[in-house]
Amino acid sequence: MTNNENPWESYTETVLYFTPEPQVFIDLRKAVSAGVRDALAEIGLSGEFSILTAYNPHGRNLSDEENMRRLAELEAELAGSGELFVRVDACSPDGSHCEASFALRAPLSRAVDIADKWEQLAVFWFDGRGFWIVGCELRTGERIQLPVLRITD
Repeated sequence: MTNNENPWESYTETVLYFTPEPQVFIDLRKAVSAGVRDALAEIGLSGEFSILTAYNPHGRNLSDEENMRRLAELEAELAGSGELFVRVDACSPDGSHCEASFALRAPLSRAVDIADKWEQLAVFWFDGRGFWIVGCELRTGERIQLPVLRITD
């Protein structure tokens, strides 16, 4: 999910499908509405949380089998932690690329530690009002607020 010129560009175009009932859909190209915040709270994600995956370390595409193995290991790690997490799919708007992920209610520093362990470039962070991209690899700490405003002709 990376681009050499702008590694965050594909992240800014992500749509999220939370799988618990009721299913919540979020398009990160748009601001988060009060209704979406209420829906997130209904599935246990009130306040701050992060979205992370074990797929495609360092932005390198792995086989489906390897990604699923890594995801199962991450899920076991999260289950053993006792922290609240729910399944979410992070996808391109057209659905041609999806990465199975987890929304985790834990401090941002914990999410960055986990993402770093699983060799991820970034996590999505929800601050209770909106989403951010937070760089993890090399501990850059770079943050981009979503949605990104685009200037068009």
